[in-house]
Amino acid sequence: MDFGNRTSFGITLELDENYGGSWLFGRFCYWIGGYAVGNYDDGTSLADLVVNMKYIIGDCGKRFCPPLLDMPTDRAFQIIRNSLDSTSDEIFRYVPQDFLPARFDVCIPVDVFDSWKIFLVDGVNVSKLFFFDIDASQLSAVTLAVGKADDVFRAAYSYLDSFYESVVNSAPDAES
Repeated sequence: MDFGNRTSFGITLELDENYGGSWLFGRFCYWIGGYAVGNYDDGTSLADLVVNMKYIIGDCGKRFCPPLLDMPTDRAFQIIRNSLDSTSDEIFRYVPQDFLPARFDVCIPVDVFDSWKIFLVDGVNVSKLFFFDIDASQLSAVTLAVGKADDVFRAAYSYLDSFYESVVNSAPDAES
């Protein structure tokens, strides 16, 4: 199933035929600027995605930092990465002191994304998705309309969460 648009930002997920009940084994990846981001063919537990995507959804609309969008891509990416790695607090030149830099991180901590760093930053009119392939040492970025990525995250999460709830609630011991 596809959410969003593969040429700008989308999510593809597919449940395995034998999905293992509440484990929801399947495949998952992002599409950013026409590139598949994530190891789709490796597969993962989509149930883990449900748990972790709720944090991305909770941060929708809270990634506002126009100064990062005005910088060269590699500079903005490095500032965010250093902040998340706790090697620099330079990010606080551009955001309030009580801002949580982890809000920028939209790379779900599951095995299919082990070789990726993915950040989302919102500005006034546009958002930018930064994606770094660790194995290839390649940084790219795509500019989107503000809220577009959040809409895709919400749609995919809603679908997965509903399916997960239906599987869990239909389990034989769910009635006890």
